[in-house]
Amino acid sequence: MSVLPRATRTMRIIALPLAPAATNASASASAVPAHLTYYHFVTPPPSPQHKRNNWGKWVTTKAAGLWAGLGKAPEGNWKRRAFLYGERLIDRLDFEELALKSVDPSLGPSLRFSDAGKLRPADHPQIPLIYPASLCTTPLPHLRALLEKRTPRHRKGFLAWLAIAPFTAPFMLIPIIPNFPFFFCAWRSWSHYRAWKASQYLEQFVEQGAIVPEPSPELDEIYAEYAPRPPLPSTASSPSSPSAPSSRSPSNPSTPEPEHDPSAPPPSASASAPPYLLLSRHAIPALSRALNLPSDASFAADVLRALEQARIRLGIPAAVEEPAEEAVCAEKTRS
Repeated sequence: MSVLPRATRTMRIIALPLAPAATNASASASAVPAHLTYYHFVTPPPSPQHKRNNWGKWVTTKAAGLWAGLGKAPEGNWKRRAFLYGERLIDRLDFEELALKSVDPSLGPSLRFSDAGKLRPADHPQIPLIYPASLCTTPLPHLRALLEKRTPRHRKGFLAWLAIAPFTAPFMLIPIIPNFPFFFCAWRSWSHYRAWKASQYLEQFVEQGAIVPEPSPELDEIYAEYAPRPPLPSTASSPSSPSAPSSRSPSNPSTPEPEHDPSAPPPSASASAPPYLLLSRHAIPALSRALNLPSDASFAADVLRALEQARIRLGIPAAVEEPAEEAVCAEKTRS
């Protein structure tokens, strides 16, 4: 079952909490809880007229095709090595930046103001913010804080990489390989520019109250089914403790594990409770079906990248079953 009816789908924002909110005893009660959330932005498909008139999109698509061509080179070729190294660089970019740069404001709704500078109620569009209500009350304050932080950061990054690009001109004298330093600077500047403009665009909707949180029971069910088991606070205790993890070690598989309700609100992060993720990569197919995303969407690879970065930021050891980096590469190959 999809989150929204097909007829009402224009632009949507999907909030996927990745880790419980971290509480700070010294912070004020009005402070926004610091937590990791991946926002996926769904925009309507472009019309044929928009495709013909959008030169920026044409250049981006052309560059993406040339880059994908490098990845099809034989193993050991310098083109293939450059492609793999570039993909590793992309995976290290903040998933917040990659999510913002995927937003095309020309495909989303527009705010129309009167001559007095006030928003006309008749032309007040709304963007639904879909989120699992079992994990957070509303993600809107966190989204607002994220945009306030990201807007000046991406503007600064855009100008910085744009200023560095001319200094890579001497590399054009090397006729054997392309001027990768210049292309990298141009790409980073373009990426920051896209994220900056998208952040400005979304900030306007937040300020006008045009982003409306909508709880999703479907997302609650997916989180309840696929949420990893959070570690117990007693894992830091001595091995002789009855609640220590040794009591459920693989050597004693007959010992039942205590039941845990993943749909219950997560406990607040503290010094005795190690950090953990709220979502696993096994939930990605179910999320994609519930959100009814296009088949060509990069949703799976984006969520895998966000989960891996969240794991690294929280200092969680990598899962033994499959390294997240290999999962990202495998998902890219399938898509």
